[in-house]
Amino acid sequence: MAEGTTAIDLALTTEGDPDGSDLITYTEGSFVAAFEHEGPLEYIVNHEETAARKLAPPFWGKPFVAALLAAFIAQIQELEDTLWEMLELHTIAGADLPRLKVLGRIVGQPQLGFDTETYRTVILARARANRSHGTGRDLLDVLGILLGEGHYVLLNIGGAVLYLGAFDDIDAAALAKVTVVLPDVRSGGVGLHFLFSPAIADAFVWGGPWSSTATPKYWGSLRIL
Repeated sequence: MAEGTTAIDLALTTEGDPDGSDLITYTEGSFVAAFEHEGPLEYIVNHEETAARKLAPPFWGKPFVAALLAAFIAQIQELEDTLWEMLELHTIAGADLPRLKVLGRIVGQPQLGFDTETYRTVILARARANRSHGTGRDLLDVLGILLGEGHYVLLNIGGAVLYLGAFDDIDAAALAKVTVVLPDVRSGGVGLHFLFSPAIADAFVWGGPWSSTATPKYWGSLRIL
């Protein structure tokens, strides 16, 4: 650079592509989301390129101008990445165990010996149960959170007793989740039976409930009082 020539002077005399795409490589953010985020907030991965393309046309495609701008914008991108990492760590889906315990206290769900991922699911179900009005939709929503997608049926045969059935095999861990959360979803004074196909040997089982060819062949019964 000649004596007395500034970086801006040199930038203005450097030939470049009209939009800078051939001469300039823009640095992007390093944050990688662990899950799909919903809501009004949106992660911006390309602060540097966005700022460069907002320059007046005479500055487009000038590598020296882009480098000067990047020295400042890179700090904004780092701040964006850090803020999103902090936000994700304080969500149920992205929290580690210590933060999950804090979120559990907020919704009223202790860990009760569940492992981290199971506890994450139980907290989600508890949050949904806290908004329950005791409807069939509420029961099925919470069961779907606890067990995932599956084949479920809800029967009302009168006498203020509901029968909620799962057509998929239910193991001991899944049964523990259901037992902890599902009683608090129903309306007060309504009894609830959870019917399931047991994948555990010590479950009380009985024959097909609706026909001799019912699937699954055997059902386990858990009465939630």
